[in-house]
Amino acid sequence: MGLRVSLASLAVTAVAFTVAACTSGNGVTQVVVPIATPTPIPIILNPTSLAFTVAGASATFNASESGYAGTFTASSTNCSGIATFAPASGQGPAVTFTVTSVAAGQCLIKVVDAGAQAVFLQVIVTSTSGTVQ
Repeated sequence: MGLRVSLASLAVTAVAFTVAACTSGNGVTQVVVPIATPTPIPIILNPTSLAFTVAGASATFNASESGYAGTFTASSTNCSGIATFAPASGQGPAVTFTVTSVAAGQCLIKVVDAGAQAVFLQVIVTSTSGTVQ
């Protein structure tokens, strides 16, 4: 049985290590080789924040992760009444989300990959009403 490693969304960090070998009484040599822990490729948001000055305006942002073919999931615990976004999820390596302003306030939209990496988009909605005389 062999070891299979998928590098679809991982970058391997080079490490220096010492190989330890020992011979048992029956002449069998065992070699112990530590395996480097892969470093995940980060999720990139573009842009990293959105600002609106009126309710009902829309803008997009992209989430991408080089070589990633899994699902990105967007969620928020504090955007209710401030902004909406769609879709709720999409397939990598890149997804475009649309954010629509609802009312004045600030919130965060969390985007997560299947490996539980998360990034946050800041949404700021400022609106004024009334007349200037």
